[in-house]
Amino acid sequence: MDRLNATRISPQAISALAAAVGAELDGPCAQDITSLCTLEPGYSGGLSFLAQGTYAKHLNECHASAVLVRMDQERPEGYEGCLLRVESPYHAWAQILHQYGAHTPWGMDSIDPSADIHPSVHIAPGVRIGAHVKIGEGTILHPNVILYPHTEIGAHCVLHASVVIGSDGFGFAPPRKKGAGLEKIMHIGQVILADHVEIGANSCIDRAVVGATYIGEGTKLDNLCQIGHNVRIGQSCVLAGQVGIAGSASIGHGVQIGGQVGIAGHISIGDGVRIGAQSGVHKSIEPGKTVMGSPAVEASVFRRKFAASNMKPRS
Repeated sequence: MDRLNATRISPQAISALAAAVGAELDGPCAQDITSLCTLEPGYSGGLSFLAQGTYAKHLNECHASAVLVRMDQERPEGYEGCLLRVESPYHAWAQILHQYGAHTPWGMDSIDPSADIHPSVHIAPGVRIGAHVKIGEGTILHPNVILYPHTEIGAHCVLHASVVIGSDGFGFAPPRKKGAGLEKIMHIGQVILADHVEIGANSCIDRAVVGATYIGEGTKLDNLCQIGHNVRIGQSCVLAGQVGIAGSASIGHGVQIGGQVGIAGHISIGDGVRIGAQSGVHKSIEPGKTVMGSPAVEASVFRRKFAASNMKPRS
């Protein structure tokens, strides 16, 4: 099991999970479920979900032992696991997360006794460190940093004042009936920072729904950045201030992102991409491209359009 894409739970029979959400079973369903995982790639012993038809292509190559799907979802030839057929896979997924996932509560200590902290770590006043947090050699935590339970920080990282790592992502299921409220999606994953990562003041990095939100080695974030749940950022990236990245976006290696940029969720930004300041990125970008504007387009196209819009009409 890859911990970036799955979170362990106590073993559960698929029949018990099906009973909990009122699912109809389809296929080989004898294996116990030992983790909750992402649809892609999925893992043996894992349970995932497919809520939107646009992601059905991933089911064909999914390795999860069981997947929550709609009643009318066709079984692709490539998937050999168990389908749990329900009216609303997303609501069923939320129910499973609440029933079988669990948050580790905060204790009264500013540093939980279960935290694994290298002796060389510098901890400033006001820092809170939750249960089962791991922090590597030479890392610096400035005042009022908060590390939620199960967060992992690599060696020689710098977290500036009031950084929050591991809070819940922004995930809610729509109301099931008129007059009902939004249903919170429990986030049972974690955040992992590799070595030599620096996070600017007042930035927030959300824990994953399952698996991990991950920041690669040598990546630097400026102040006031917001990184959503299950985002992956590669090595040696640079993010200027006030960058927001929505959930499940994938950022390649060596990407440079200007200030006040918004990046939509569930898209991929290739290696070496450069994104100009105040851009809005709503679709995937191929490696090596430079984009600007909102919606973001190739820089050469943006410059031509900008020049044309500022040309004075001839008299």
